[in-house]
Amino acid sequence: MKKPYALFCCFLLLFTLTACAGKSPKTPVVAQANDTRIADERNFPQDLNYFAKKAGTQRVLIDRPQQLEQDRRFNNIFYGPWSMNRATTKKSEICIRKARGYKLGGLRWPQDEWDVIVANADVSGYPSLAQPAITLRNTDLRQIPTHEARYDKAITNAPSYPFDDFQYSLLAVGMPVFITHSSADKAWYFVETPLAAGWVDANDLAPVDSSFVSNWKSHSLAAIIKDKTPLAPGLLANIGAMLPIAEQSTSSLTLYIPVREANGWAGMRTTKLSKKQAQPKPLPITPGNVALLGSEMFGQKYGWGGMYGLRDCSATTHDLLAPFGIWLPRNSRAQARTGVVQSLEGLSKEEKEHIIQQFGTPFLSLIGLPGHITMYVGSYEGQAAILHNVWGVRTVDGANTNARHIIGKTLITSIAPGAELPDLYRPVTFVDRLRSLSTPGVR
Repeated sequence: MKKPYALFCCFLLLFTLTACAGKSPKTPVVAQANDTRIADERNFPQDLNYFAKKAGTQRVLIDRPQQLEQDRRFNNIFYGPWSMNRATTKKSEICIRKARGYKLGGLRWPQDEWDVIVANADVSGYPSLAQPAITLRNTDLRQIPTHEARYDKAITNAPSYPFDDFQYSLLAVGMPVFITHSSADKAWYFVETPLAAGWVDANDLAPVDSSFVSNWKSHSLAAIIKDKTPLAPGLLANIGAMLPIAEQSTSSLTLYIPVREANGWAGMRTTKLSKKQAQPKPLPITPGNVALLGSEMFGQKYGWGGMYGLRDCSATTHDLLAPFGIWLPRNSRAQARTGVVQSLEGLSKEEKEHIIQQFGTPFLSLIGLPGHITMYVGSYEGQAAILHNVWGVRTVDGANTNARHIIGKTLITSIAPGAELPDLYRPVTFVDRLRSLSTPGVR
């Protein structure tokens, strides 16, 4: 294990030495008339390497024995569904019976159409299966068995509002799951996964037998470290995906990928990737390595629950730390309670900033608020800097006190993004809502 570890460090050192230093102006950049960016985006260095250099590019954030302990925990959770023998989700939780929300186009969901989906879920027959399986490609985890969307308001342009309330999460290729039920038409499976439980398109899964499980688990896992890495024609993997290592050389890894055999069961094929696309898990956890992976996600558009193959705030932090063997729960609230946690409730902005900068670990610590999670990456001109994929900041638009100034992407900001906006909702701002500083992977 020492040789790949050293090789990756050398690769990273070369990368960071040749990367842009990311120097930013010391005076505020004035917004142009058509510039809708918040001030933080204009004035904070939008370069993770800038902050990694300040934090110490090669500084080890978690000592190796403790990281390996975290990695074992990761694997136990990741492979957990293959150790299950019965459903744990309650029958009442597998489908919502009453129509709610809007369809794409602005019409309310009609109860008769909803009833058709509920009937197909065959709730009365749940649970009907107890079968370990694996995802064959990236696939959506859904609240009910349909690809149609449900919005909380009238929407005519889906990409402009990436909030499908039927969407739970995006499951990566190669994820172990446990099938507990089938829809009446056999087109959907209800599954329990390491992240959450929900409905998955049956075409995206294949059942596994004990021989497959034993073979798959006998190999060390590799972490994909580059988004949109091609594994096979029409098959892509993103950061956060884990696949077994068949063999490796100094410059490449041969990985196993799951396929559906002619008999319908899962089989294994191999694919060869460069070590710029995948690395043995866990990677050395340093600011430079976290910045390397985070830069892949930088500027990526926001997608609730993995809509359109994108990420929301908690998927960003989950996928970013996964290659380092640190398992984070899927939702922001649970992530904010992971590791060593320090409360920020009831404190002023200045007190919160002081605690974050004094006790936070750049490129590891998370800062949580209701419905959102961010990663602390260091300081810029005395202000704490955070990396997050954020939809927007709350504003006032006439009588609407719950409007948004849309950001809609991954970027670096202060802990008070949008503070300069004249229409900011000021009774409770972003910084007012910060509740916790948590550092995962440490005791």
